[in-house]
Amino acid sequence: MKLEEDLRKVIFLLLEDEFIESHDFLERLWRVYKNDEKSRKESFILKAFVNATVSFELYKMKRFEHSNNVWNTYKKYEYLTDEIESTNSSNYRKIKEIIYEKREKYIK
Repeated sequence: MKLEEDLRKVIFLLLEDEFIESHDFLERLWRVYKNDEKSRKESFILKAFVNATVSFELYKMKRFEHSNNVWNTYKKYEYLTDEIESTNSSNYRKIKEIIYEKREKYIK
């Protein structure tokens, strides 16, 4: 599995408003990368993205408190997208940008 290609797929899914699919895909990535010492720190970014995407689905289900709780978990690790030095940094920033665009669009 090549993370850069996988992140491009996540970007595509998010742009298409495929939040459940992006959540499931990100969760699979997170499970792989969290167990590798070299990618452990980046796995926290993936987990943050998992939480952001699920917050959209919870909101659509009118589970507003749960949506807010998982959004706050996203916010806890969001800073890593700007601080980590990685070949994937530009994709992380792009995903973060899309997440905020979608949040603005769907969760006012």
